[in-house]
Amino acid sequence: MICIVGDILTDVTLSTTPFKMRLGGIAHAARGLWALGVDYAIAYFAPAYLDGEIEHYFNQIGCKRIHKIGNVTGCPYTMLIKEVKEVGDQGYEFLYRDCVKIEYFDEEAKHLQEYNEIFAISGNYDFNFVIDHCRQNQPIHTDVANNVERVEQLPSKKCFKTLFVSTSSDLFKNSFTTVEAFFEQFKPYTERVVLKENRGGSRAYDFNARELFNVPSQTSTIVHSVGVGDVYDVTAITATDRCFEDSLYLASWVSMHYAKSTFVDNIHSSVQGVLKISADKLKSFSGCLLPWEKRQNCNIYVAAPDFDFVETTPIDLLCNSLAYHNFAPHRPVKENGQMTMNAPKNERQRLFHGDMHLLDQCNMLIAVLLYNDPGTLIEIGLAAQRGIPTLVYDPNKIADNCMLTELPTLVSSDLDEIIAKVFTEYSKQYQNGTL
Repeated sequence: MICIVGDILTDVTLSTTPFKMRLGGIAHAARGLWALGVDYAIAYFAPAYLDGEIEHYFNQIGCKRIHKIGNVTGCPYTMLIKEVKEVGDQGYEFLYRDCVKIEYFDEEAKHLQEYNEIFAISGNYDFNFVIDHCRQNQPIHTDVANNVERVEQLPSKKCFKTLFVSTSSDLFKNSFTTVEAFFEQFKPYTERVVLKENRGGSRAYDFNARELFNVPSQTSTIVHSVGVGDVYDVTAITATDRCFEDSLYLASWVSMHYAKSTFVDNIHSSVQGVLKISADKLKSFSGCLLPWEKRQNCNIYVAAPDFDFVETTPIDLLCNSLAYHNFAPHRPVKENGQMTMNAPKNERQRLFHGDMHLLDQCNMLIAVLLYNDPGTLIEIGLAAQRGIPTLVYDPNKIADNCMLTELPTLVSSDLDEIIAKVFTEYSKQYQNGTL
């Protein structure tokens, strides 16, 4: 039996109506294990006011044993989540996070030695407290997405079997140069490392086998992305009937289904269906594979009335989201200038040629349809005629002309759908060797 170790807090999603509140932290991993039919226990840190709810809830989702190994004071342990689908930066806000104090319970922590394996999600607690209470050579897996900003903050001895890190983590942002160097820095700490690259799939390196794995993500319409990475983790480490690569493929599918619902019964049903599919069959399906560093080659022309007299919030939101995922958006008005009133011929020619040159350098166009701006509409036609992927973000839902709705690759008022299409289109180019 595996024991999940880490914080339990309350997630409050602000972008849904009504607001969605549920237990977060290691609760996501627990839901994943329950859906997989895996026996598990938890060892957690939380404020006392949550203890009753934690015991009641975890007993309903298959938890075999519950250990409270630390009591939290100083803050409510509540996470506000501004953007639930990770279209861009999710805007996490941990209330009073600088005021956290933890009282550690050594006697309860001794129970960690009783389990076959440990999965610990880094958090506000001292990781060495957990390591010190595990038995020697006990398999420990960890996700270092939270509160670990540098590799040097990891325990000094090699104690992990699997280490998971995400491209959205501070640790990744502070230490990534090349993928080879990124993996190599973890060699003193773990037997294998998994880099989760959001919608672009994942890469993993097994130091013992000296083998690199590239595993695509499964893209689908999602409801949320909160805790999806934790479900990926526990699937990968508990699918012991499969080889490491096959377990990562299964994790991709299971985590996709977790993202499609916030209702555990629906998740359980979907995951049980996936488990009936053979590993070879899962691997035969296509998916999205687009490494982080390759995305800087994805130059995107943003066609829009990006003028100083227009409210450009939707354009800013699109470009910030693309940059968050490491794509390279280009705003022609910002890069080449805005035409002055009653501009002479030479200024018009300069701006026109500058924009056309920029379009030549890009391999995708995304139009932001704030209103029926003639320049934006012409650029949509030019890009479509050139045969490059042409997406129209229509936040105000004004596209009704059949030429406008049928000519582009995609027209959508949902920014999540636009970002997902960027990934899938560039993934095709990457896997075809044209990116």
